[in-house]
Amino acid sequence: MKAATQNGICQIKLIVKLKAEMPKSDCLYVSGNLLELGEWNPAGKKMQQSVDGSYYIEFNARLNSIIQCKFTRGTWKTQAIIDKDDVPPNNLVIKANKSKEVNVEILEFLDQRPVVSDPVQGKLVSFDSFECKDLDYKRPITVWLPETYSEKSEPNAVIYMHDGQNLFEPSASFAGNDWKVDETLTKMIKAKEIKDCIVVAIPNSPDRMKELNLESKLGKAYAEFIINEVMPFINGKFNTSKKAEDNVVAGSSMGGLMSFQMAIEYPDIFGKAACFSPAFPLTFSQIMGKVSKSKNLPLQSMIYIDTGEYEDMITKSYYEMMDLLKKKGYVEGKNLMGYFDKEATHTESAWANRFHIPMKFLLGKC
Repeated sequence: MKAATQNGICQIKLIVKLKAEMPKSDCLYVSGNLLELGEWNPAGKKMQQSVDGSYYIEFNARLNSIIQCKFTRGTWKTQAIIDKDDVPPNNLVIKANKSKEVNVEILEFLDQRPVVSDPVQGKLVSFDSFECKDLDYKRPITVWLPETYSEKSEPNAVIYMHDGQNLFEPSASFAGNDWKVDETLTKMIKAKEIKDCIVVAIPNSPDRMKELNLESKLGKAYAEFIINEVMPFINGKFNTSKKAEDNVVAGSSMGGLMSFQMAIEYPDIFGKAACFSPAFPLTFSQIMGKVSKSKNLPLQSMIYIDTGEYEDMITKSYYEMMDLLKKKGYVEGKNLMGYFDKEATHTESAWANRFHIPMKFLLGKC
């Protein structure tokens, strides 16, 4: 392998050997967080086959960056398993600290394993009677109700969550990992750790990157869809609290960015926000400038922000935003919480593992 060049670039060669059976008509793909790795398209980049039957791909990476990837036969249902104890598989993490070869063995593929049942705890109810005004894609919403839900109890807090297809069922989720929201909240409600609550899951659309950014036209339309169409419907249909302090907006990555923006922009509606791995770098100068210049930040609101160690640029922006919020009057432990998750990747499974943390902070019983 070539040594790292002086301009901060190193060369990575991925070599993959198969211990699993692969249909002769199928190809092996790598999908990851670089353009050269297909930018998380499950059929992102076809790997080349060597004469010895192994597969390989070579690419350049920024020195000391973190590379994350998976292997597939073209879909997320055919993800490769490289660790028998990690199913569904997490991302392969490569630290680009020098030019090097990385050797991987594929033990089997996800679709070759028996389907494991993961029944929803509580109840899911779906609705699709929304105009979705000014959005190009209509969509249903799904409401999760805990086993303890009652029309006669105290009004429930409501958690409005972006990328709603990823929350409850692995079969519907991106890359086969769900957030296990139903399991986590069921356990916490039964233990009386948090207020009674329901979840409103709003799925994304092909316009996700635009809709989950309040600075865009579609982002404003998406926020207004939630506020003007979804919320009145939920409040009319279910036993919910109408107080801002009982309305939580939550999401990850672009959904984390949007949750933060909505908490800042609509504090009288959403009094709390859980921002998992927020995509601040996408619009960093804009959002940092807006927060820095604001004289009316909603200090009465509660904001949770986190990041994983292997999230590279997001981690940097996380620390800068936390510092800025504290300078603007937020107090960690009171109306602000930050969490750094050691060795965590930018995945549904990582967010699932720490979902309980903001729920305790935002909805915990005194």
